[in-house]
This record gives sequence, structure tokens and C-alpha cells, in this order.
Amino acid sequence: MTEKPVAASGAASASTGAFYRFLAAHPRLVDAVIASAVLFFTGMPYLIVAAVSIVTGSPDAPGELFVLAIELALVVPLFWRRTHPVIAAAVMLVPCLIQLIWDVEIVAGQVAVLIIIAALAGYAPRWASRGGLALALVGILLLAIRTSGFSSQGGHPWIGLVIFTVLGWSLVGVAWLTGDQTRSRRVERAALADRADRIERERDRELKLAAADERAHIAREMHDIVAHSLSIIVTQADGARYAAPPAAGPVLPALEAIAETARTSLSDMRRLLGVFRADEDAPTAPSPRVAEIPALLDAVRASGLAVRFTTSGERNRPELPMGAELVLYRVIQESLTNVLKHAGGGAHAEVDLAWGAREVVVSVSDNGRGMAAEQHDPGHGLHGMRERLALYGGGLAVGESPAGGVSVRASLPYERELGT
Repeated sequence: MTEKPVAASGAASASTGAFYRFLAAHPRLVDAVIASAVLFFTGMPYLIVAAVSIVTGSPDAPGELFVLAIELALVVPLFWRRTHPVIAAAVMLVPCLIQLIWDVEIVAGQVAVLIIIAALAGYAPRWASRGGLALALVGILLLAIRTSGFSSQGGHPWIGLVIFTVLGWSLVGVAWLTGDQTRSRRVERAALADRADRIERERDRELKLAAADERAHIAREMHDIVAHSLSIIVTQADGARYAAPPAAGPVLPALEAIAETARTSLSDMRRLLGVFRADEDAPTAPSPRVAEIPALLDAVRASGLAVRFTTSGERNRPELPMGAELVLYRVIQESLTNVLKHAGGGAHAEVDLAWGAREVVVSVSDNGRGMAAEQHDPGHGLHGMRERLALYGGGLAVGESPAGGVSVRASLPYERELGT
């Protein structure tokens, strides 16, 4: 039975919080609303009286217009009470001095003085806040002295002076304390926001340190496992190559290709793991580009796979970004790796690089065991190729080659076709 009232209370609190946040985020709007309300309720009677005096030709019309001007001069500065409190108070001081010097009657807009005192205490510098309080207290005392003769009781003018002064000072004190409390809340909110910001930065720093430590841990583990295995492969391949008789035939090139591939992989792995180590400077090397494709094909041929490479349309070849050339290189590398893994013995591959008018097309086909071998162990190569090509607006098509193997066709549009 109590769930509905609790829920309603929570919704009301959330609405109230949102309302106060809206007010804090729009100080000019709040000032305009308050000033307009004060101006309407306090200035409208003086406006009506002045208008009637002018229409009827009353001799009091100039005086009524002067009082209306005093009213406006007191209330209009409230439009800037929070954004420019010192300037608003300085403007409001002028009509107050005129009232004291020329003995002008107190108007309803005098309530704006209390509002501006609170604004000085809440939003102005400390010197302006205390200066405004001192001026208000002195002004109340002077006004009490001026009016005490008219409010005396029983021939004792000082009674009216004391009553007027105490009442005026009380109102000014309440207004100043209200504004000072507002300042205290603002300072407290700013301190809490700063503390929350510092805590968040500290938490982010701790997360980054933890992530760096975890990366270093992963790098150490991978180095201990993979590097050790690759080192054994290099050692065993070199040992077998040196121990093999000269008449070993194709065994020697195969062993040499195994050792060289393992050395290259070990170097690449160490360079990659260096990125994950926060306490080491990782060695870097240029990313492979289209110009390194012949060297890649030579390495594949040394592994025992016959590869035929053709290229066409070189006159259409534009200047591609490094990332796009790396994508072309990786597509050929991954495709030939799949041929080595799945095509079977005696297979050969054909690589064609065609530079068209709008895009470059890479085709890799073989005469191996076909799609059945690829589907049996697809791995992540094809998915990775598609992701790389998609970054540059390209596409990938995989199917059966005319020779019965697998055909991979990758297209990569030039930059001008991508609109970059």
C-alpha cells in the first residue's frame, strides 16, 4: 500500500531537482522573469497614474512622470542582478541618492533594493557584498532621519527613528543573509563538483595503470609461450638443414623457408608485443605496401607453393594511402596462407592485381580441394579481410575457382570514389 506514495515522492524529488538544475543553467531567464514580475506589480500603478494625469492634463503630471522614472530606475537593473550584480547595484544607487537628496517619496519599487542586496551577497565579490550591505544600512539610517519627524509619537521623534531604523536594518539583514547563504551553497556545490571531478580523474588514472599492467602481463605470457616455440622451430629447422645431406633435394629449400618464416614471425611478434609493454620502447618498421608484394610471393614460393602473378592497368594506378596499400598486401597474404593450409599438395595459385579506372581489384585463385576445406576450418582470416576492406569502402567475394579450388576477389575503390 505504501509503494505508490513512495514512488510519487521519488518522482516529485526528481522533478524538483530537474527544475532547480534548469534554473541554475539559465540565470538570465530567471533574472528576466523576476524583474518582469516586480516591474509589473510595482510599476503598473505608477504607470496608470502617470497616464491618467497626462490624459486629463493634471498639473501633477510632471511629478507623476518623475516618480515613474524613479520606479523604473529601481526595478530595471534587476534584469542583470545575477549576471552583472555590481553594475546593477551601481545603477540602482542613483535613484536612491536622488530620493534622499530631493526628498522624493518612497515607491513600491524600493523592494528591488532588498533583492539587489541579496544578489550582491550571493553573486558579487566579497568587497561588493560588504560594501552594498554598508551602503544599505547607511541609507536606511538617513532615510529614517529624514522621515522621523513625520512618524513621531507623543512629541518624541527619536521613537520613530529607532523603529524605522530597526525595521529597515532587519529587512536588509535578512536579504543579505539570504544572499550569503546562496553563496555558501554555490561554493559547496562547486567544491563537490571539483571533488567528483578529481575522483573521476583518479579512477581513470587507476584504470589506465591497471590496463597497462594487464597488457604487460599478457605480453610477457605471449612472449614466454610463442617466442619460445618459434625459437625452437628456428633452431630445429636450421639444425635439420645443416644435418641434411647435399642430395636431400627439395628438403633443403623447405627447411630454409621454415627457418626464415619463423625468424620473421618471431621478429614481428616481438615488435607487436613491444606495443603492449608500458616500460619498453617498441621497435617500429614501415607497414608492408604494394611494392613488397613480389617479396611476399617469393617467400610463398620458397614454402613450396607455385604462384603466378599478373598485374594490369598500371597507368590507372593512383597514389593510395598507406592503410589502403596495407589492406591489399594483407588480402594477398591471407589468401595465399589459406591456399598453403587448405589447398593440399601439388596445388598452385594465381594472383592478379588489376588497376581499374575507379577501383583496384585483387584476385587470388587456386586449383586445390575447393570450398569444402575452407568451410571445415574457416578461422578468422576471411572475416578479418572483410573488416579491413570495409574500412575503405571495399568488398570481398569468395567462391569456387574455374580450376576447382577457391577464388577470392577483393575490390577497393580509390579515395575519390569514397568522397574523402
